[in-house]
Amino acid sequence: MRARGVVSRVEGAYAWVDVSVSGGCGRCHEAGGCGGVNIARPFGQARRELRLLNEIDALPGDPVGVFVDDAVPLRAALFTYGGPILGVLAGAALGTVLATGGNTDLPAALGAGAGGVAMYLFGRARSGPAGVMPMKIERVAGEPAGGCGR
Repeated sequence: MRARGVVSRVEGAYAWVDVSVSGGCGRCHEAGGCGGVNIARPFGQARRELRLLNEIDALPGDPVGVFVDDAVPLRAALFTYGGPILGVLAGAALGTVLATGGNTDLPAALGAGAGGVAMYLFGRARSGPAGVMPMKIERVAGEPAGGCGR
């Protein structure tokens, strides 16, 4: 997904980009439309201004393209769902192996809980700074903001 925007302000290493949710090709909400303007509504929120890492040293007023790297959704799903599930399974297995005596249920349950929580916290630590969207910006040559995303 790609959308056009304009840098509204720069604060340190971050740029605030105003992404227009109006305009577009007119087919964004129809079947077969690119949906490019939907990038302005991450996670279903009707946001117009996004805080993004300013890797291109954009200045206020610069037209930019906003996009999501292809690997971001897959990586997010793996850390969000896969990590805790693997943690639960590994923790339960470790709890069962380390159990002494005949009852392995309690150690397996404790290990499963600890493994799930540990992997959840690991995923949170790897998710990046709070309030920064997992999107990138790129330079565009003087194109108007609010395009269809193509």
